[in-house]
Amino acid sequence: MSKPRTTKKTTKTSKPKSKTKAKPKITTKKKPKAEPAVLKEGDFVLADFVGYTHEDHQLFDTTKEDVAKAENVFDEEEIYQPRLVIIGQGMMVPGVDEALIGMKVGSSKKVVLEPEKAFGVRDASQVRIIPRARIKSDQKIVRGMRVRIGNQSGTVRHIGGGRVTVDFNPLLAGHTVEYDISITKKLTRAQERLEAFVQRRFSAVDPGSIAVTAKGKTVTISISADPRILLNQSLQIWKLGLTHDIETYLKDKYSKVLFTEEWEVTSKPPAE
Repeated sequence: MSKPRTTKKTTKTSKPKSKTKAKPKITTKKKPKAEPAVLKEGDFVLADFVGYTHEDHQLFDTTKEDVAKAENVFDEEEIYQPRLVIIGQGMMVPGVDEALIGMKVGSSKKVVLEPEKAFGVRDASQVRIIPRARIKSDQKIVRGMRVRIGNQSGTVRHIGGGRVTVDFNPLLAGHTVEYDISITKKLTRAQERLEAFVQRRFSAVDPGSIAVTAKGKTVTISISADPRILLNQSLQIWKLGLTHDIETYLKDKYSKVLFTEEWEVTSKPPAE
């Protein structure tokens, strides 16, 4: 008899599947935004100002168009824009210069300034009696009128007997004033400082009419064919002021200022 055949069952053992480890998520920490630097003496900044007399809240200064319109003092020929201030250089009254130190870009502040920190105390010696003939004016002399005698400007206080009493004190001398100050920008690059100087000196004209470029040590100011600028009696004064600004505050970078003027050739004679 043959032996019964036995069959061996072979069981296949499957290798355990290797588990793929999940890659850890890499989270990058966002760098905190740098805090605006605290302003210090010598910094170039653009700032908005609104100035009122403290006693009767009369507006006497603003860089904001909406404020001028709200107070009914809006002037269509005025260009309302933030004002250039080099902190500590006397571009604003002493109290404002002091208030700017420690502020930051984007911050605002309200200050109340006594006369000593604002436009000064009244000086009785600055009220003088002037012969009427010394006042050169095509208009009738009236009280409250601003007149210029020599290199001084004053306000007419009294008229009589061929003489005029003129007060040469600043208009707001002796007054306590308040300012709302808002810092809009800090100027660090030479080009933006140049542009701010142009806006400061040519404040009553369209900024688009003047271009400023710098190459090497030379600054070129190009004035377009705008008769409001080219025929303005103050043009030479604006040029001198702009040259003085560059010479005083950017003398380490520039040594020459070149002005170019564009004139349109026309067959019509210029208007009187």
